[in-house]
Parts: sequence; structure tokens; C-alpha cells
Amino acid sequence: MRLKSFSILFLALALALGFYHPAYARKKLVRSHAAPSAPYGAWVKPKLRADRHALLLMLGGMQYADSVAYTLTYNAGPVAQGIQSSHNPEDGNTQKELVFGTCSGNDCVYHGNLNDMKLEVAITLKSGKTVIWRYVINP
Repeated sequence: MRLKSFSILFLALALALGFYHPAYARKKLVRSHAAPSAPYGAWVKPKLRADRHALLLMLGGMQYADSVAYTLTYNAGPVAQGIQSSHNPEDGNTQKELVFGTCSGNDCVYHGNLNDMKLEVAITLKSGKTVIWRYVINP
């Protein structure tokens, strides 16, 4: 009985002194399914993989593109490394996984001490315009 009255007294005192603030439910966040930024129709969205051993490169709006080329450069300690490739837009929207290291089958050896990472994606649109996105990535 004594504990119950102490609890009620403590709660009343906390309310009176303003230590207690009621929690209000946060407004539901509605996520858009639109492209990250697609002023030209085609878009690019790079994102580090959860284990930070690879870069996930999402390519969308490929129906507006004629060609896609990308280059990732970085330093693994004192050694310069890089990945250069392309994507055929006729294959549609896709996600590429650019691994920071070398893989043979399911066995990968990852590079360490990564720095100075830069990604450049060039998309030539069906209109003839070439759009280039450049990113600096912090691994």
C-alpha cells in the first residue's frame, strides 16, 4: 500500500513539475515509389551494401536511355583500384553490385583501407543528350 501511494505521489509530482511529456504518435510517413531524381527519365541511385564491402548501383528509367557506362575508382591503401563497365538499356532497370575486391565463385577477398572513392555514371539518352552523374562515396 505504501509503494502504491508513493508511485501515485511521484507521478503527480512529475506531472506538476513538467518532467513528464505525453508522447504523441508520429504522423505516418508515406514513401513515394517515384524515381530518386529523374529529370531526364533515366536515373541512378548508388548505395553501400550493408556490410560495406560493395556498392549497389540501381539504374532506372532505362526505356529513355540508349547507353549506360559507369566507372568506380578508389584507393585500397596506396594501391589504386577501379571498376569500369556498362549496361545495355534493353535489359531494363537493374541493380549492379560493384564489389570492393576480387571474387571467384562465392569466395571473395575484400580490399581494406578504402579511401578516395568516386563513381561516375554516364547515360546517353534517346534524345541524344548525355547525362553524367558524379558521386563521392565515403566507405
